[in-house]
Amino acid sequence: MQLGKINLNLLSALYYLLQEQSVTRAAEKMHLSQSAMSKHLAKLREVFGDPLLVRVQGQLQATPKGLALKAQVAPLLDSVENLLHQQVFEPSLCQRTFTIATSDYVSEHLLPKVLGLIYEQAPQLNIELCNWDHTTNRLLHSGEVDLGMTLPPKDSTELHATTLGTDRLVCLMHQQHPYLALNTPSVADYCRYPHAIITTGADKNSHIDRYLQQQGFQRQIQFRASSYPATVQILSETRFILTLPAKIAQQLVKQRPLAIVDLPFTVENFEYSLIWHHRNHHDPAHSWFRQQIHQAMT
Repeated sequence: MQLGKINLNLLSALYYLLQEQSVTRAAEKMHLSQSAMSKHLAKLREVFGDPLLVRVQGQLQATPKGLALKAQVAPLLDSVENLLHQQVFEPSLCQRTFTIATSDYVSEHLLPKVLGLIYEQAPQLNIELCNWDHTTNRLLHSGEVDLGMTLPPKDSTELHATTLGTDRLVCLMHQQHPYLALNTPSVADYCRYPHAIITTGADKNSHIDRYLQQQGFQRQIQFRASSYPATVQILSETRFILTLPAKIAQQLVKQRPLAIVDLPFTVENFEYSLIWHHRNHHDPAHSWFRQQIHQAMT
């Protein structure tokens, strides 16, 4: 068989010729002239190296090869039809698993409400959460992670992003921290006390440290943790300072005797985004899922 010479028109002609066993009726089904259908039959005979239909007592009948093809061509055309005309996505029937990488704060405080709304529409959906860290970009590229909720990607032509919101950085510390007694804290005061940082989530620390370095200062980072609960506990017992997004700080002060203070220097507000790989950009289920998250969080 010469695969390079066959196309959908020829496959459709093959289907109708074998079904009708008549050039005239097959031509009518495809809205073609009889001569055009005869040319299709000649081409099909060349492609398959078989007469496919032969005249027996004035009637066309399928050859053994034709009969074998008749059983295969209909499901083949159905598969092509389904490929070209995919069904409209139905959330209530979706059983996909989506993996989302984000910070533990978002997982604990923001996503439950959002995902609750999603589960109302797609009760069979499966969702896995994991921490965002420096390896997650690679996981988006490999397909191990479907969505990231973090800072916008830099210099990546393969990743798409939509903004979920903006925030600013603030300081969080114990309510009795001596830093709070200062009338006008300086950069030097900010750097005088030990600091804690969160190692998961997007990198919100490097641009602060670059700024401090440009001013001739450096923070003393004495505590690193991958989650906020452990860090909040440490802040309650020490003189550590944690620099973090204001929206997160506002939730954490409800849990512990902590205070929020503005930074003693100015840094730009930052955007946080929903990020996905280009391979999923036009996927109906993926598109619906990220639209639900975006609408619920903006």
